[in-house]
Amino acid sequence: MAAAPLVSSHTASTAFAGGTSYEAVDVFTRASDQTAYVFETEYWNPFSSTSVLTTSSSSSTGSSTSTGASSTSSATNATQSVGSSTNSGISPGATAGIAIGCAAAGLILGAIAGFLFRRSKSEGSKSRYNVASYASQEKPLRSPYSTPMAMDKLQLEQFLLDSTPDAAISAEMGSLGQLIQQHVESCYHVLPVSRSEEALTTILIHLGLDQNSTMSAARLASLAVDPKTRFSAIQHVIARVTFASVTFNGVSHFSLLPQPISSFASQIPATESHRGNVEAVDTALTQWRQLSAFLLHPSRSDRTPLAPSEDICTHGAQQLAVALNTFLEPFVSGDRQDRYEQENHLREVIVECVAFGYLLFSQPCEYRYRFEGGVRPNYIVVFPGLDKVSDEEGHRYPSPVSSIVSPLTEMI
Repeated sequence: MAAAPLVSSHTASTAFAGGTSYEAVDVFTRASDQTAYVFETEYWNPFSSTSVLTTSSSSSTGSSTSTGASSTSSATNATQSVGSSTNSGISPGATAGIAIGCAAAGLILGAIAGFLFRRSKSEGSKSRYNVASYASQEKPLRSPYSTPMAMDKLQLEQFLLDSTPDAAISAEMGSLGQLIQQHVESCYHVLPVSRSEEALTTILIHLGLDQNSTMSAARLASLAVDPKTRFSAIQHVIARVTFASVTFNGVSHFSLLPQPISSFASQIPATESHRGNVEAVDTALTQWRQLSAFLLHPSRSDRTPLAPSEDICTHGAQQLAVALNTFLEPFVSGDRQDRYEQENHLREVIVECVAFGYLLFSQPCEYRYRFEGGVRPNYIVVFPGLDKVSDEEGHRYPSPVSSIVSPLTEMI
């Protein structure tokens, strides 16, 4: 039986290409029947740093010659045995490196966690302070009846109608004046009539023409009976009665404004003589008028003027035409067909004038028709002028007011 081989070993740190060092174990074996040692190197754990190749020898009988050979064999076998370690143990140096790395990572994570905790605590305290500070501030209660703030009004004005240019209003007034003139010249005669001035005066008073104005009902009746001034008187009566029906602050028995507006306007009491504020009332009425035109509009997003309803254009205009014909009937020429055409054409004239009245009603500014004032004696207004009496905020202009259209007059 052969004797057990003799083993001698030592450890060395060996350098290899690629910047990696390995822990190597040199193993020397010799059988009992041999005189030379057999040398073999086993590689263990790799390191991150490169170390200088070092070797150490163990003394043994007859091994001096084989030591040099073993060094050469170690270099040769190193390239064949990388990564083929037969042992799985971890050296004390690796264990210490891992422990140091874990400790450093723990310190870093702890520092990050502490920073985040202090930051969240600081933000939470600041938020609670802001909430407490806001809650401690006294906020005035806002009643639903209080005056809207400037920002609310600004937002609302984005939906209200913008002012129509004065030039466009003036042009529309000129067209209406020509329409009434053509109607009178084509539908009425200048022949003598059998109707008395007293009867015509009573009818005019019923239509809303009072006796206290410069052009009284009695004066108009006499001018209508006279063939020379008849057309001028008829134009005055038609324009005056028709425009009064769409005047917000006027008094008319035949109002063609929307029923809610005319009902409300009739219920507004007069301004108190000693304690009342006329400017405040005018401003309130201006805002109410704009809001009423906006709310009653069937298509508010169009931002167009309020237009007469179909009922106003048919039944309302027809009723006013019938009322006017109680005065105009003696001056209508032709047969029954001509009278039918005269009534239809008069209704169309009324509809056009009412549409223009709705346009003025929807404006931010306030306008007023002028049949009197500044008219010379022995002249009659055949078509009214138009004055702008307030700005978009309802503030009245000082006298004299801004005239948009001058009255159209004729000598009598």
